Amino acid sequence: MEAPVRGETARDILKLHWDFPVFQGGNEELAQTGSFAKARRQALPKDEALRFIAGDDPRPLVVVRECGWCEGSDDALLSTRLDNDKTILLSHWFHVVKLPNHVLQDDHPFSNLFDDDEPAHLFVATADGEKELPLSGEQSQTELWNALSEVLDLTYEDNPERAVQRIYKLLDRFDELDEADARLHAKFSEELEKRGPKSSKLKRIRKDIDKVESEREDVRSQLEKLRDLGLAGD
Repeated sequence: MEAPVRGETARDILKLHWDFPVFQGGNEELAQTGSFAKARRQALPKDEALRFIAGDDPRPLVVVRECGWCEGSDDALLSTRLDNDKTILLSHWFHVVKLPNHVLQDDHPFSNLFDDDEPAHLFVATADGEKELPLSGEQSQTELWNALSEVLDLTYEDNPERAVQRIYKLLDRFDELDEADARLHAKFSEELEKRGPKSSKLKRIRKDIDKVESEREDVRSQLEKLRDLGLAGD
């Protein structure tokens, strides 16, 4: 299914927000000589690596490992052929992390997050790592959505699938409001050019523009409420 052509507001909402964690080993002071030596890089234990990546963010994790062919892209998570709106909307309830291609090197701080024999291209996990679902990067959208939803159900009180369906309707409304806003601004400019700033129609058009903006803010408020699924246990 082709992605719908979205307006500016919906496109801004449908953005992935990546985190790129870097573990700083730092320098160790050699007290006996007063000099400094660079700390040797080494892999962290898996649970420690996961805690570092999660940080203070209580959301579950989507962790993507870049590879040679997907470096600098979102291809391991997003389809190059199909509509990605649902994937992106579900991802907003996750802490989405991208790790570099060389993360599989034995001494990389995060290498123990991946199996030695068949390292996953990405995995979905609860913030504490109790539940982890590895994916190949060639998974179908249905497989990806099932993994995302399974972890979301363990993490949040409200149903994410129901929220996504309601958010779709809000995105459609944002598109309608963006179209109306563009049309009214074009009408305002045309009237200003034809009849000047004293035209009696300008005030009415401006009032309609303000009405559209007010409704846009109302729809934003509805969106924020739908995004608050409530963390389980809070």
